[in-house]
Amino acid sequence: MSNEDILSELRAWRNEFARSHGYDIRAMSATLSQLDNACERKVVRGNPRQPAPATTPNQSLQPTKALISVSPDSTSPG
Repeated sequence: MSNEDILSELRAWRNEFARSHGYDIRAMSATLSQLDNACERKVVRGNPRQPAPATTPNQSLQPTKALISVSPDSTSPG
């Protein structure tokens, strides 16, 4: 079975699952939670990853040139 076949099958299953729940994310989530709870296997959940610290601070944007009016009623600041 190729990767394309696997992906096609997975996407078809996912679409059918969503369609059967009326594309309601809460209904889908509730069903998946019930399936998790009904399973006798232990489900291991890891801690979420922390975002990497920023390496450079964000800089505010600076205007590069005077703004041009786009309509007769508009005015440019300044």
